[in-house]
Amino acid sequence: MYYIFIVNDYMLGDQVIPGKEIVDKLLNNNIWLFHSGTPNLKKIKPKDEAIIYIAGKGNRFFYANIIVEDQIKEYSLNMDIDDKFLDMFYLSCPIQVINIWSKPVYIHDIKEKLNFITDKKNYGLFFRQSTKIINKEDYHKIIEQGNNQN
Repeated sequence: MYYIFIVNDYMLGDQVIPGKEIVDKLLNNNIWLFHSGTPNLKKIKPKDEAIIYIAGKGNRFFYANIIVEDQIKEYSLNMDIDDKFLDMFYLSCPIQVINIWSKPVYIHDIKEKLNFITDKKNYGLFFRQSTKIINKEDYHKIIEQGNNQN
């Protein structure tokens, strides 16, 4: 299956953890985090592929593609992220980072080509949850765009 894993800036009390910072830490540790209410959580399996999308003001771009390497479960993590953040996102799986693109693929540059975005004007509604299933065709359109920018 093909997914988009969506990350936004995360408010932790008075502190804001930028979405890109979260993504970079996860990719550097070859791990992806989930909370128990993540949509499609039970559908995500080893060998599934995902594109990372960083949402929110000043972002709104596809950033990398990964492969899920193992089942999602509770792992003991030792990461440089606030413990309160890790308490909420306590489910994880190891990932293989395929490619972090040298330039992001901004949604406004590709949204017209993507079938999963049916409302091109209000495309942001699609990115309101943390995981979305997409079809193989759209997955490869985004990957191709990301690889062509390297």
